[in-house]
This record gives sequence, C-alpha cells and structure tokens, in this order.
Amino acid sequence: MTEAASIEHTVVNILSDVLHESVEDLNNHPVLAAYDWDSLSSLEALSQLESQLGITLDLRSYQAARRISDLVDLVREASATTAGQR
Repeated sequence: MTEAASIEHTVVNILSDVLHESVEDLNNHPVLAAYDWDSLSSLEALSQLESQLGITLDLRSYQAARRISDLVDLVREASATTAGQR
C-alpha cells in the first residue's frame, strides 16, 4: 500500500469509527454533513487523526472540510510537512 493510500485508509477508518458508519457507506456518500458530523464527532476525529498519524492539523482548514477527500488532502499535506521537518 502506498503512503497516500495508507493515509486515505487511516482517515476513512477513523471516520468510520467516530461516526459509527461503515467504510463502504462513507466511500459511497463522502459528504460529512450527511452524517452526525457535529462538534463532538469532529473533535474526536481530529484527536484520533493527530495522535495516530503524529501530525498537527490546521484547525481552520480542518473545520472547513466538507468532504472526506478534503480531510484526506489536509492530512496528506500535514504528513508531508511533518516528514519534511524530520
């Protein structure tokens, strides 16, 4: 699995856990507002993403994400930045 695929896999699995939705449902309906994406679930997902991936996400950019692909892109950028700092 490539790093990009691994990041997408991790993001979707964390969202699946936090939102109590199947990975298949998330892939078929990638708009976060279609789920119980409230402030609590958003913060839980943020916490899990940052701790599991060892990154820090920009909160404004994170809150602006509307689709799962937006989160994946944001996590990829943060991962690349973190890797560049090592």
